[in-house]
Amino acid sequence: MNNKKEASRATIKDAKKTSGTSIKKGIVYVFIANVVNLIISLFTAFILPKILSVDTYANIKLFTLYVTYLGILHLGYSDGMYLRVGGKTIDTIDSKAAKTEFDTFKIFQIVMCFLMMGASLIVGNQILLLCSLVVLPVGVSNYVRNLYVAVGEFKKYSRYTNIHTIMTFIVNLILLLIIKTDNYLFYIIAYVVVYFLYWVFIECELRKILGKPKRKIKFEKNYLKENIGSGIFLMTGNFCNVIFTSIDRLFVKNLLGMVNFAYYSFAVGVENYLNIFITPISTTMYNYFCKQKSKERVVRVKRYSLLLAAAIVVFAFPAKFVIELWLNKYLDSVSVLFFLVSAQYVAIMVKTVHVNLYKSNKQQKKYFKIMLCVIGVSVLLNTIGYLLFKNMIAIAVATLITNFIWFIIGEIDLRKYALNLKDYIYFIINLAAFLFCGLRFGAIAGIIVYLIIVLLNSLIFEFETCKKLMSEFRKIISRFMKRKK
Repeated sequence: MNNKKEASRATIKDAKKTSGTSIKKGIVYVFIANVVNLIISLFTAFILPKILSVDTYANIKLFTLYVTYLGILHLGYSDGMYLRVGGKTIDTIDSKAAKTEFDTFKIFQIVMCFLMMGASLIVGNQILLLCSLVVLPVGVSNYVRNLYVAVGEFKKYSRYTNIHTIMTFIVNLILLLIIKTDNYLFYIIAYVVVYFLYWVFIECELRKILGKPKRKIKFEKNYLKENIGSGIFLMTGNFCNVIFTSIDRLFVKNLLGMVNFAYYSFAVGVENYLNIFITPISTTMYNYFCKQKSKERVVRVKRYSLLLAAAIVVFAFPAKFVIELWLNKYLDSVSVLFFLVSAQYVAIMVKTVHVNLYKSNKQQKKYFKIMLCVIGVSVLLNTIGYLLFKNMIAIAVATLITNFIWFIIGEIDLRKYALNLKDYIYFIINLAAFLFCGLRFGAIAGIIVYLIIVLLNSLIFEFETCKKLMSEFRKIISRFMKRKK
């Protein structure tokens, strides 16, 4: 018995040591996790559409799209917890209260699972029914990751990121290379099983921090009321963000058919790999801004984001090369890809800075109102694009314009942290160069011309920022080398 207590204390002590991770370490942890995620996920991005039929690939992407909407079913509970503990460390949280809060959340999600299951049976949607089965696993995984992000436990967050990706990778390998099936139901059911295994892993890991339960599961309605009350606007804002980032796919699916949806979803899937580089910053900035949001520091982060955006969109050119060389049946998605990556280029500063400032300032109501406005603009522009041109490119262009409007709204509203004119000129030149090189040149010529333009542009407009960023990288590498010695 004493040994168990000592082990439990040791675990909590270890957790305390890792709490309060610095912003630089946090970015590195999440970045490493995302690089591993990228290497494995490239298999899904290019091998699945190569081997599977277009219809099967489309149905798999439809399932993953529906899963992204499950976040609304916690009704703000997870976000209420996220806002309350933001900026704290894991050792300052009452473990007993945290267990009860987590138990309450799980019971709540089980109820939502049965409600969604009933609705799916009524409408007779098979894919929606399969989605309803993962309400609890998805909810739990998002809840725990929110907890770790809020308290700065980025090392643990990065571990969660990789586990699910690795399990999905193994499942895809088995189904493609051993079973050799083209039936989308096999893949979706396998993904459901993966979500449940992932949930078991999360439960085991969380016990190492909060300790093993010494009582039965407890439901506390006060947590339900408080967390939903404080988190509902942030949840709706985040859900509006999810709707906004997927509304173009809904237009394509319902107006242009499943084949075009497969092409468009393929482009979106490739575009999403930008998140490998965006997430380390957007994830860690909330905890950082909760503690520090002086004008000087925020502007510095924004300028670093400009450099990051200019660099990471380069990956679209190798993707174009692979599509032209190996995935000829998805050639129609190349132009769409460049417009969507351009939209992400514009949205990087919104995701890394604007959204996290609203959250850290507890301005979730304002964030919600802005997202409603952005969704309205998106629906309007997508409708106009479809009526005028009736093709995927028009939908992608509408997405780019909407992201630009979203960026402008944030810059005006958060004018306290506004950049200089030269920063905006740098931003526009890089965006124009990326689109021009991507749409007018081949993959190899395009990347060469684009990199030359960005290099010259950086030396002219952002030379000091480049020096500071390189200095930060040298410090990180130097510390890493000292530890190795």
